Order: sequence, then structure tokens, then C-alpha cells
Amino acid sequence: MEIRQLRYFVRIVELGSLSRAARDLHIAQPALSQQLANLEGELGVRLLARSVRGVTPTEAGQVFYSRAQSMLRQMERLKSDVQHVGSQPTGEVSIGMPTSVANVLAAPLVAATRDRHPGVRLQVIEALSGHLKELVANGRVEMALLFDYERAAPSRTDAVRVKSGPLRVTPVLEEELFLLTAGKRRFGRPVTMAQAAGYDFVLPGSANATRQFIDRLFRDAALPLNVVAELDSLATIKSVVSTGLGATILSASSLLGATRHDGVSAHRISDRELWREVSLCTYDIVPLSAAAECLWNLIVEVSASLMRTGAWTGAKPARQGQATEP
Repeated sequence: MEIRQLRYFVRIVELGSLSRAARDLHIAQPALSQQLANLEGELGVRLLARSVRGVTPTEAGQVFYSRAQSMLRQMERLKSDVQHVGSQPTGEVSIGMPTSVANVLAAPLVAATRDRHPGVRLQVIEALSGHLKELVANGRVEMALLFDYERAAPSRTDAVRVKSGPLRVTPVLEEELFLLTAGKRRFGRPVTMAQAAGYDFVLPGSANATRQFIDRLFRDAALPLNVVAELDSLATIKSVVSTGLGATILSASSLLGATRHDGVSAHRISDRELWREVSLCTYDIVPLSAAAECLWNLIVEVSASLMRTGAWTGAKPARQGQATEP
């Protein structure tokens, strides 16, 4: 098995077509097909399923694709780390962020990266928190900021963290969740859970971690939750809430800018403490590159600065329990 075969296979899967991959790799398609046949022959399994629409990985191909990505990334990191020993870090670093986090963090992080690490190219991937964990696990992003609703619950003890696989976790901050309604003021009057239950709600779909937390919240309080629409786009939720068609429960950073309210008011829920932890996570199967380690530390630093200045609305430093290490 050769490194070039791994590169070829990864590109075929990414493009979903042998012909497109051949053009992209500047190799004749028959030669690319032969390399794929050699690889499948050596492994003794089919890696790709072919159809009129192109190619898709088989179950074995999915496993091989994930491992090949990790190996290629590790090779690039090895090359970069050796070439730049004692010098400024260089290379691309991919970071996954939920949209609500990216609203606040992305621009300051880009600015800080350009200022402190000009040789590093930052790639930010926005997705739902659950999907981001999958991207980290399969090597599509090197690290991600993820939500943890259980960790931030007041009943949890600070010193206990669950170790699950080779997951490295650094708690960054905790975000308060608010009832968000249409309104002219940035912050409205506090409400009780019973008062919140009187609203019609627009919420993310049932697979979303925030939605599951809200469902449990109302169920445990024995209060009705009237969901009139399920929307997985923050922009659409914001539009619906601002026009008065429904309310939602999210972090203030989800819908509020640092200096404007955009027709949305945030109401603290007075009889419940609603917080979620935002943690920086990576799988340590493949060690982070020097550039990624620099960005890891920079994310923590920039987040702390945004909290100090009040730019990250409704956020406070995370309780410092024991970080999870491999």
C-alpha cells in the first residue's frame, strides 16, 4: 500500500467520481482505476460502489476513508512539525463551531490568528454540535467547540468528568440560556418557567441537543411545551422570533449581536438556572500539529477576552474540573 493510493482514494470519495478525481489529480482515468483496483485487491474488499451517479464508499470504504484521512493528516503534520522546529507554526487548522458560537468567536479568532500566527490558515466549519463531534471523530476537523448540558447543570460536581475514548476536552465557558421573544429592548423582564410555558415555541428539531434539553426541562417541570415549528437554521429562528410568531430558548449569543438586539429580547428564567458548557474537544488518536496546538490555546485566550469585555453575552468562565485526557 502506498501513500499516493491513500490520497487517490480520499479524493475519489470526496468528489464522488473517478473521472472528476482523475482530472483533479492530473492522472489518466485508466491509471487511477488501476490504482484503485490494486488497492482493493491488496485489501481483499470492495471499497467503492459504482452507479450511474458516480461512486460511493462501501461500509469497508467508509472505514478506510476515515483511517486514510487520519494517516494523511498525520503525514502532513509530521512534515510540517519537522520543517518548522523552532520557527513560527504554519499550515491549515480546521475548527468546527456551532453557528451560535461562530457568531461571537469566529471574527475575533481570525483577527487574533492573523496577528499572532500569520503562517497559520484558519478554516472554520459551522454545523450542529452533534454533527461536529462526528467530524472530529472521523478526522474531518482537527478540533471543535461542543455543547455539554449535563456538565453545566448545578447538581453536577466540579471534579468529575467522564472519560470516553481518546477524547481531549478543555472546558472554555458556560453560556446562560434565555427565553427569546420579539421586543425592542436587548433584555426584557425575567420570567418564570410557568410564564415561559404560555408562549408558542419555534425550536430546533428533535435530534438537536438544545431541543432535547428544553424538552426535558419542561417535562421535569410538568409544564406544557407548545412547539409550532421546528427550524434548524438560527437565521430562520431569528426571523420568526423577531416577527412575534413564536419564542425560543437559546443562548443570547445565538440571536443577539454584541451591539444590537435585531428585534429580539432576552428574558432570564428566574426560577431555573439554565446553562450549557462550551468545551474545546479533539480526538487524540492523531496528535495535534504545532499550529493546531497554538490555535487551541488561542481559542481559550480569545474566549476569555470576549467574556471579560462583555462581548460574549450571557457567558461566564467554565468551572475548572479535571480535564479529560487520553
